[in-house]
Amino acid sequence: METYDIRTDIKIGKQIFDNIPNDIKPGWAGLILSRFDNYIKNVPKSILDLYPIIDNQERWKEAHNQFSEIRMFGLNNKNYEPNTYLQLAEKVAKITYNASGESAPFDSDSGWYIPSLALKTVLYFNDARLEDEIKSSILIFNRNKTFKDNLGAAKEFITYKKIDDILWFDWDPIGINDMAPRDEYQSYVPDIFNLKKSGASREEIAKQLFYFETVTMGMGGTLENCLTIADKIISVK
Repeated sequence: METYDIRTDIKIGKQIFDNIPNDIKPGWAGLILSRFDNYIKNVPKSILDLYPIIDNQERWKEAHNQFSEIRMFGLNNKNYEPNTYLQLAEKVAKITYNASGESAPFDSDSGWYIPSLALKTVLYFNDARLEDEIKSSILIFNRNKTFKDNLGAAKEFITYKKIDDILWFDWDPIGINDMAPRDEYQSYVPDIFNLKKSGASREEIAKQLFYFETVTMGMGGTLENCLTIADKIISVK
């Protein structure tokens, strides 16, 4: 499935969206939206406030008001670029509310446009690595058919991806995330994910990160910074 086809053919967007279980749709959409967090200079607060809603199913109904906040931001900032990013965030808020099962849902085709808008937003940045990340996130459930029948595994995979992001963008002990291949730290993700899954404390996670830095990589890391990163990992839902 070519990137161009996903960007231009809404029927493909429908096929992708319809293949995702309802309870996973907000997490999937939020994962796609979050791909841009480290590329947007100042992510609007209205969008940042959407993520905690996505992460808590009991709060999904709040996404209706959050959509209004995002729409209001767009109306008050007509020159915001890329505008497709705001449109994408609106669609993510819409499908999150719809997944709540509350009355007066948004248009049922809202989710069909998420793949297209995400890939159109990529064009603004002209970054091949970002495009690969976006396409990979869009097609998670098309490439992993078992997730459709195993919601627990699907949710864990989204958590896994978020931890991978934290290690790449926030931890980055070598300082290479603007030049090296995206998989540089991916061999460390399973250990950190398993610690997170087992309910490990911030100290336990930080010590493992510190071990990776100072022993495995031979770098001169600090435990204090690792504790900060551990807090981010623990906060992942």
